[in-house]
Amino acid sequence: DRDISRKAQWEACRRMAELGKATIGALLGIRGIGTDAGAWIDAYTAPDGWHRMDQAQRRLESWLGTLDDEPDERALGVVRRCYDDACNALASGFTKALVAGNWLLKSRLHQTQVFSAVVADRPKPVAYFLVDSLRYEMGVELVARLPAEAEVSLRHAVGALPSITPIGMAALQPGAASSFDVVEQGDKLGALIDDMFLPDRAARGKFVAARVPNLIDIPLDQVLGLPPSKLAKKLNGAQMVIVRSQEIDIIGEAGLPIQARQVMDTVIDNLARAIKKLAAAGVENAVVAADHGHLFFPTDRDESMRTDSPGGRQLELHRRCWIGRGGTTPPGCVRVAASALGYRSDLEFVFHSGAGVFRAGGDLAYHHGGLSLQELIVPVLTIRLKARATTAPASGPITVAGVPEAVTNRVFTATLQLGGTELGLFASSMTVRPLLVAAGREVGVAGMSVEGELDRVSGNLILNAGKVVTIAMVLQDESVAALRLVIQDPTTDAELYRSAEIPVRLGV
Repeated sequence: DRDISRKAQWEACRRMAELGKATIGALLGIRGIGTDAGAWIDAYTAPDGWHRMDQAQRRLESWLGTLDDEPDERALGVVRRCYDDACNALASGFTKALVAGNWLLKSRLHQTQVFSAVVADRPKPVAYFLVDSLRYEMGVELVARLPAEAEVSLRHAVGALPSITPIGMAALQPGAASSFDVVEQGDKLGALIDDMFLPDRAARGKFVAARVPNLIDIPLDQVLGLPPSKLAKKLNGAQMVIVRSQEIDIIGEAGLPIQARQVMDTVIDNLARAIKKLAAAGVENAVVAADHGHLFFPTDRDESMRTDSPGGRQLELHRRCWIGRGGTTPPGCVRVAASALGYRSDLEFVFHSGAGVFRAGGDLAYHHGGLSLQELIVPVLTIRLKARATTAPASGPITVAGVPEAVTNRVFTATLQLGGTELGLFASSMTVRPLLVAAGREVGVAGMSVEGELDRVSGNLILNAGKVVTIAMVLQDESVAALRLVIQDPTTDAELYRSAEIPVRLGV
């Protein structure tokens, strides 16, 4: 119970058990659900819905990336295969429901309606977070990372097909609700809004700048890295602040599955940090939306799950969709005309009906573009967080010891203690949040504790007076050259402790 390396192995076992339980629940839940696509979406997005299976899988794979030794290979193989089976069953059943309903989901918020129905009516100034590849379960976790006093609403939207970045990001633009088509122009695929062709980010940037006055467009890293005074100056007078985050998709496409899982966790925390930082700069209202979700497995897809291109006049081939005209429809796939999706186009799309992939090159562990619930159902969060002055902590001092002179492993320990010689002057317990920070970004969290109660979702840790608590800090972004250990009061964001800068020397 006290040895960190052994506790790490038991933690992995617990996460495997959680994933196994969630996947079995999903497999049992799809029995008899029928061919109403709306019922599938409701079952996936319910508070205790099937998205919890994806959440458990992400947490497990992220944790495994921190271990020096993986758990028993047979046990890990069992839960991974169970998750694969559940993803395939959910994708197959949902695809059949979409086909049976003629691809129509009229009663649902569509991705093209997010700007007009959600963003446009928010009080100004408003921050509009466009997060590449943020799937629904990650939106659920983001809610848990926001301050308790934040007014937060989470709903889902049905993504535009195909669920790839140029289409999904265009669907989130102003005007998409009344005019949106997926077309080919000049041998390029893109979206058409008000007769403006949007094949890439540069075109989307010009499009929204011409339609939204007093617009600021800024990447997530810059929000986190700018000092508060400079950020407030940069945003002065803005009516809308578009915050772009591409970290998940970039690292996912790079073919580095362990690093990708770690970065995905840090993005959730950094979105929460950016929302709080913008509120402090006077932008108290925010909307978080995504272009698409994703499927992500720990290893490449098995040969039996790979399919050759349908051929024909191919415009684009992605891991989960083919776009073009003609050709054949391979077994295990479905074909739909662009016109059947409401687009004024003669393009055709071929999607895998299960969790398989096309032979499209690159890494086949992370992919999107298809019809699964994980790819197509995206989170939409509306947030109001009032600016507040940083206040001093109301509780007793925190004593921190055992901080390493250099970080040489992804997991390292430190000890925390509430109070000291004047313990009687302070509260008997206190909630804190330990984290690792580099250049304003969160790059690591507490993964385990001994003698302290750690909430794995929020990252909050309860310290009891008189007890020395050992925490295992998990570095989730290995690209940083140095970091600091910070202990925060999660209620006020006041810093109770900040270490000196610690160099990162992994492998030493």
